[in-house]
Amino acid sequence: MRKKRYFQKLYKYDELKKTYLIEVSLDNYDDVYDDWDASPFKKRDIEDEFNDFVLNSSQDIPLNYDISIVLYLPASKKDYQKEATLVSAYLNYYGYAIERLNKVKSNLHQKIISYLLLSTFLLSIGYFFFRGDQNIFTNVLHEGIFIGGWVFLWEFFTSIFITKRELQEEYRLYRRLYQSEVKFIYYDE
Repeated sequence: MRKKRYFQKLYKYDELKKTYLIEVSLDNYDDVYDDWDASPFKKRDIEDEFNDFVLNSSQDIPLNYDISIVLYLPASKKDYQKEATLVSAYLNYYGYAIERLNKVKSNLHQKIISYLLLSTFLLSIGYFFFRGDQNIFTNVLHEGIFIGGWVFLWEFFTSIFITKRELQEEYRLYRRLYQSEVKFIYYDE
């Protein structure tokens, strides 16, 4: 038998739906919402502590597994209208986070192109336009252009191989949260 990995010990697994469960115990539906946000419930922000817990729990579970968010509430608080409103706010919050990440990815692609162009431009100037004996000023300028070219080339590679990968992982994490089922389970007090 295969040894259980740490997340398999921490999170319950729903055999029927083939998902890991992130379980959250609440006293009231309002516990999910940000206290400082005066917007209507469907547009209210999710509480930072709730988001941090769900996000950190989701990070514990590898991205190739599906998840479900299970909210435990007292049976006396059961309200189908508030359930629907909470699910709507949840989807709105994580949908907005995905759109924000898409904008960041788009900006990153523009930066990658500009880093490559600036690097090519500066390194070309450094290699092809400074020849022969020069005074101290032109030598410093020449070295500065080379250094600038290499720095932009470094940024180009860092953006492609590190930043883009990290951003893609974050996007996949938020997309999984957005696509996860939100279930309500009520218990007797």
